[in-house]
Order: sequence, then C-alpha cells, then structure tokens
Amino acid sequence: MLDWTDAVTGDPAEDVAGLAISVGAVAAVRIAEAAGFDRGGCARALQLARCDTLTLLSDRLRGIDDSPLPLLRAQLRRAWEPTPLDGPEGA
Repeated sequence: MLDWTDAVTGDPAEDVAGLAISVGAVAAVRIAEAAGFDRGGCARALQLARCDTLTLLSDRLRGIDDSPLPLLRAQLRRAWEPTPLDGPEGA
C-alpha cells in the first residue's frame, strides 16, 4: 500500500468481484471460500462482478468510456465463467 487516500471500509464482496473480473469467476470463488466467505457472499460477489462488467461494456458502447473493447470483452468472459454457484443448487 502506498497511501491511504482511496482506502474505504466497504463490502468485501467488492474485492471478490474485482478478483472475478481479473482472474475469473471460478478462481475468485475458490479464493473467497478459502478466505471464509459463505456461498451467499460468493454469489453476491459474482453478481456484483457480472453487473459491473455489463455496465462497463455499456458505457464503452455508448461512448461514455474509452476502455479498449478487447479488455472489456475479456473481463466480461472471466466474470461470467460458470461456477458451481450457477448450477441447479445455486447459492
């Protein structure tokens, strides 16, 4: 950590959502469960990640954001990887 300028107290599911976007939903769920998240917390994190990726892509397509489309598509693909939480038993 370089400084505390942007540090906030918030929902840890946001951190797991960032993992899902960065490394994939399957890995993010595995990491979150190892850190003590229950299935509901993991499911909430996936929902956040998936909504965030759709919002980012929508902003790019409407000209509000200038992120590269290949990056946004990769993030979308990672966040929407099927996980055991997406099965019939769900969260």
